Amino acid sequence: MKDTDNYKKETINIVDILTDASSKFKLTRPDIKWQINITDKKTIFKGSYDMWEAIVDNILSNFMRYAEKEIKITVKGHQIIFYNDGPNIDEAIVNEIFSPYRKGMKGQFGLGLSIVRQTVSLLGYDINVRNEKKGISFIIK
Repeated sequence: MKDTDNYKKETINIVDILTDASSKFKLTRPDIKWQINITDKKTIFKGSYDMWEAIVDNILSNFMRYAEKEIKITVKGHQIIFYNDGPNIDEAIVNEIFSPYRKGMKGQFGLGLSIVRQTVSLLGYDINVRNEKKGISFIIK
């Protein structure tokens, strides 16, 4: 059985995962304008490809339900910012959005974002959500 601490020693190039994931999701919503901005070459993150694929896929599958016209992913200063121009998250639940079984208006099971937070935390990173003037951002750092 694989040593449970191995994931802490593994590293991945986040650009590969972001590129693969956006290519996959673009097919389901061709009406969305995608932007990926890599402003820093520090694209190496702790964790396995599978772990980061689950994180990115969960975030983007949520974004696909809420985005109106645009999804933007930015990697800078060793952080990843996911943005979509959909509606803001109700302030009453914004702090609970990562809790298990907490769903937004178009949420499915309420587990995706709790899995994201647990996995990100396991790897030693934080994730926060921020309502923007238009849209929302998820920031992993």
